[in-house]
Amino acid sequence: MLPKRRTMTDAPTHEVRGGFPVHFHYTVGIVGEIFFNGLKEKKLLGVTCKECSTTYFPPRMYCEECFTELTDEEFKVLEQQGTIESFTKTYKDHRGNPLAEPYFLALIKIKGSDTVFFHRLINVDEPKIGMTVKPVWNETTKASLFDIVGFEPA
Repeated sequence: MLPKRRTMTDAPTHEVRGGFPVHFHYTVGIVGEIFFNGLKEKKLLGVTCKECSTTYFPPRMYCEECFTELTDEEFKVLEQQGTIESFTKTYKDHRGNPLAEPYFLALIKIKGSDTVFFHRLINVDEPKIGMTVKPVWNETTKASLFDIVGFEPA
């Protein structure tokens, strides 16, 4: 006879108090490197699947529709505009602390892509679904998502 199976509610638990320092180095991978280098050059790079024609922004290594491997030959520069697909107004930071001034975050479909990109909206009081927006770039870029200050109405 098998022993009784434990569940999360009746399993023994242990608590460890104190700090747990973790140091790590994250690499963005082959596709991420191409994408971030594009941002450094103030370019929005997407990748199109040669099998099903789905265009991804940000790019992926494999097509999520047909599982085809996407290669650097399928990369292309997309237009510097997109449309708001969804948005929210946030009142707290990522740690749950109240913000001095709330701001909008949006899912943006870059023109020429079939997927959405999550970023901040700026210089807009009342965003609307379907609103056309464009990226506002930092003067100096570092191959980071923060190379884009945010998206504003086009």
